Amino acid sequence: MGEGELRADVITMQAPPPYCRYAGGPCDESFEKSPVSDALFLYPSDPAIIAGTIERGIQELRRIAPASRWLSWKDLGVSGQIIFCQICKALRFTQRVIADVTTLNFNLLFEIGHAIGLGLPVLPVRDTSYVKDEKVFDELGLLDTIGYIDFQNSETLVAGISNRMDAAPLIFQKLSANKEQPLYLVRSHVHNEGMVKLMSSLKKSGLRFRAFDPKETPRLSLHEAAKQVTSSFGVIVHLVAPERVGALSHNSRCAFVAGLAMALGKNVLMLQETDVPQPIDYRDVVQSYSHPGQVPDILIPLIREVVETLQESRFVPTALPLKPLEKLDLGDLAAENEIKALRSYFVPTGEYNEAKRGHARLVVGRKGAGKTAIFYGIRSAYKPSLSHLVLDLKPEGHQFIKLREAVLSELSPGLQQHVLTAFWNYLLLQEIAHKIVHEEEKISYRNARLRPAYLKVREAYGTPNQLEQGDFSERLLQLVDDIVARRMDIPSIVGTPEVSDLIYKKDIRPLNDALAEYLALKESVWLLVDNLDKGWPVFAIKREDILILRSLLEGTRKLQRQLESREVEFHAVIFIRNDIYQHLVVEGPDRGKDTAVLLDWSDPEVFKEIIRRRIILSAEVEGSFEELWPLFFATHVAGEDSFSYVVRHTLMRPREVLSFLRDCLDVAVNRGHDKVAEEDILQAETAYSDDALQDISLELRDVNPDYPDILYAFIGAPTILSRNQVDALLRAGGVPPDQIEKMLDFLLWFGFLGVYVHLDEEHYSYQFQHNLAKMQNELKRSEGFCVHPAFRRALGCMEI
Repeated sequence: MGEGELRADVITMQAPPPYCRYAGGPCDESFEKSPVSDALFLYPSDPAIIAGTIERGIQELRRIAPASRWLSWKDLGVSGQIIFCQICKALRFTQRVIADVTTLNFNLLFEIGHAIGLGLPVLPVRDTSYVKDEKVFDELGLLDTIGYIDFQNSETLVAGISNRMDAAPLIFQKLSANKEQPLYLVRSHVHNEGMVKLMSSLKKSGLRFRAFDPKETPRLSLHEAAKQVTSSFGVIVHLVAPERVGALSHNSRCAFVAGLAMALGKNVLMLQETDVPQPIDYRDVVQSYSHPGQVPDILIPLIREVVETLQESRFVPTALPLKPLEKLDLGDLAAENEIKALRSYFVPTGEYNEAKRGHARLVVGRKGAGKTAIFYGIRSAYKPSLSHLVLDLKPEGHQFIKLREAVLSELSPGLQQHVLTAFWNYLLLQEIAHKIVHEEEKISYRNARLRPAYLKVREAYGTPNQLEQGDFSERLLQLVDDIVARRMDIPSIVGTPEVSDLIYKKDIRPLNDALAEYLALKESVWLLVDNLDKGWPVFAIKREDILILRSLLEGTRKLQRQLESREVEFHAVIFIRNDIYQHLVVEGPDRGKDTAVLLDWSDPEVFKEIIRRRIILSAEVEGSFEELWPLFFATHVAGEDSFSYVVRHTLMRPREVLSFLRDCLDVAVNRGHDKVAEEDILQAETAYSDDALQDISLELRDVNPDYPDILYAFIGAPTILSRNQVDALLRAGGVPPDQIEKMLDFLLWFGFLGVYVHLDEEHYSYQFQHNLAKMQNELKRSEGFCVHPAFRRALGCMEI
C-alpha cells in the first residue's frame, strides 16, 4: 500500500495470521463475521467518568456522521472481560484506532502497540483535566511522536477526532532482519537477581542480542521501538514486581513493545518477576518466576524458536526498493548493541589512541560521551590471540551492596581498603584464569610451549564442574556470598591472616604461579573495566563506593607489579564518570597515581567524521562530509548551517548528536520525504528536547529526590537569566534558600544552565571539562545564566 513496512496488505490483515504467540503457531480463530469499522475505540472502563465521556462522544459521532462505522470494544460482546483474540480481529477490520491514554493501562498500551504493529493509524486521546499518570507518561515517551487529541468533555473529544480522521499510519524505516543479533531485550531498570540470571542465560545461549537499558536511555521512542522489534527474530521483555519503584512506567513500556512484536509475528517472551495477576490481554503468554533459578528453563523455548526461525525461516525478507533516505542508518545509541558495526565506523580519537597505547588507566566521561565505544575499540584492537589476552569486565556498583553492608561496615577504613584490595586481586586472578581456561584451549594446541602452561592454569583453577558458574555477574555475586558466609566464622579481622581467610577459600599461590608462567608467553595482558559506577548517583556517592573504586585501582597496580616481575606487560583501563573522577578520585589520596583521559567533546569536526562514516556504511556512498550531508539533509535551518544547528542543540556528546539526527530521519521518513527538510529538523527538535529534558530530570532526581521537578520551574522562562531570576525560579520550585547554591551547582554541572558572557556567547560545562571551579570563575565576568538550547523547546522558553 506504500504506507511503510508495518502497514500490511488489507487482504493479508483480514486473514488469520500465519503465526500467533497465543496459539503457538498459525492463528486458530475464525475471521468470519468479524466486525468492520471505520474507527475502533479502545479505552479502560476505569475511571468510569472518563469512560462515560468517551461513550457519549461515540454516540454523538454516530449521530453527526452516520455514514461512518463507529465501534467500541463493548460492541464486541466481551463486556467485563476483554478477550484479546476478539480485539485482534476487530483491529484487523478497522481503518483506525482511537485509544484513550488518560491513565496508564497495560491492556491499552499492549493493544496500541499491536495496532501500530498492524500498520493502523492510532489516535491517542486524553482528558487533560485528569492528571493522575501525567508524569509517568512523560517518562514513557512512546506516544509523543503520534500526538495526542486533548479533551475535557464529549464535545471537545468529538471535535478533535473529526479534525484528525484523515491521519495516516506512521511510516517506519524499512529494515531487514538482524541475523547477527536476532534477539531484542527490554531490560528492567532494576538489575535484580532475575535480570542477572536472564543476562547470563542469554550470553550462554550463543545468540547475540541488542538491549534497551533504561539506565542508559530513560525513554524509548516509538521509532526506535519499531526499528528494533521489526529487525528482530525474538523479543524479550522483563517485567518487574509492581511494588518496585518505577514499575508502572517500565511495565507499561514492556506491554507496548510486546503488543508491537506480537502483531509482527515475532517470537515473544514476557518474563514476569513474581507471580502477580496479569492484564487479561496478555495473561496467557506471560511467564512468571518466583526464584531466579527458574529463568533459564523459561528462556529455553524462546531460544529454540529463534534458532528454528533463523534456520527455516518464518520471516522471509521481502525485496522492497529503498529510497536513499530509508537506507540511511546512523546505528544504535548504545555501543553495546552495535559492537560489530562499531568496527566499521568507529572514529579513533586522540583519547582512544592514548588509552589503546596504555598511557591511561582511567577513561573519564559523562554518560553518552563514548566510554563504552572506546571499551569495545580497545577490546577489538587486542582481541585474544597468541600474543594478547584481553579480560573485559562489567561489574555494577549495586553488586557490592551485600559486601559493603555485611563485611565492610564493621571494619576500620584501613582494614576496609585492605579487604577490598585483596578482594579485587583475587577476583581478577580468578577471572583471568577463567578466561584462559574457557577461551584459550584451542590457542594452546597451536603452541608447544603454551599447552603445558595452559594445563597448569586449568589444574590450579579447578575442575570443569566448578568452572560452569554462569557469567561474570553470577560469579561475582557468588564470590560476595562466599565472603559473607566466611565472615560468620571469623571472630574478628585485625590483619593480613584474617583477611586472607576471609577472601581466599583456597591457597592462591599455585594459581598465581600458573598464571604468571602462562602469561609470560604473551606479549601483553589487557584488563578493561566498565560500568562499575552504574547506578551511583551524581555527587551523592558513598565513601564505601569510592573505596571500592580506589581498591580496584590498587588491585590493578598490585597485579601489574606481580606480572611485570615476570616481564609480562600489563595494562588496566577503567571507565568512570566525570563526577567520580573529579570530586572523589582526584581529591583523594591516590591523586596523581593514575593517568586519565577526559572525554569532553568540544570540536564539532569530530562529530562530522562520526556521521560521515555511518552514512558511508549504510547508504553505500563515498565522499567528504561536506559532499554527503547535503544529499540527505537540508543545508540550513533558520539561516544557520543545519549540522551546526543540530550540534548546538545537544549536550555535545556522540549519543546526543546521534539521537537528534535519528529523530530527524524518523520525522522525514514518516512524512514520506526524500530528504530531511528544514521543517523536519525543527519538528524533530521538539521530540529530542522532550527526551533530553526527561533524561536530565531523572539524573537530577537521583542526585536530589527532594526536588524531582525542579527543571519544570523554568517553563516559560527567558533563555537568558540574571542571578536574581534564577534564584526566584528555584525558590518557586520549592528549593529553600540554604540549598539554592548547591542546586545551582547541579544545574551548571549537568549542563542545564550555562554561563552567558555577551553577544550570544554561551558557555556550558562540557567546555570546562565539567570543572565547576572554572565555571564559577567565568561567572564573575559574565552577564548571567542561559538555559541550554537542548531544553528550550520542551520548556517553552522565551528567546531574548
